[in-house]
Amino acid sequence: MIINKQGKLFGKVSIIDILAIVAVLVLIIGVYMRFVKPDDTGVDTGASSSVFEYDIDVNTVRIGTVEALKAGGPVTDLSTKEEMGEIVSVTERPAYDAHIMADGSYRNAEVPDRYDVTVTVRVNGKISADGFYTKQNKQIAPGSHYNFTSKLASTSGTVSDVREVTE
Repeated sequence: MIINKQGKLFGKVSIIDILAIVAVLVLIIGVYMRFVKPDDTGVDTGASSSVFEYDIDVNTVRIGTVEALKAGGPVTDLSTKEEMGEIVSVTERPAYDAHIMADGSYRNAEVPDRYDVTVTVRVNGKISADGFYTKQNKQIAPGSHYNFTSKLASTSGTVSDVREVTE
């Protein structure tokens, strides 16, 4: 028999001892995975360091926000405090909004003193088959919505385009 009457495996080691050893091994592996193993979330090993740009569309802002964005500077994600690149250009245009008319039809009308802005951000990051990532492994993808801050402004917008920069 493998286990005798006293509950010892091969007459030498008890089942409780084996369970204690397994628990200690699981704890050691858990600590290693949490604190020692390098973090490779989001980016596969085929990623290459590269420079890319992306456009963030910010809608219906005042001229003060437009001017503050034009001042440039780094872009930081407000929720994670991670740097997302550097503003390289800002393009503004009058903001339009759909208004319902008395006959039930819709008409786009200019919103007074409001602007839609496209902020172009350049970042040194990683490009892989999975997409574009900042150095902190934050994925930048079209359709993503970010609350961000620049040198002089805090606002939110949606990424409309991402492209690699070839210099």
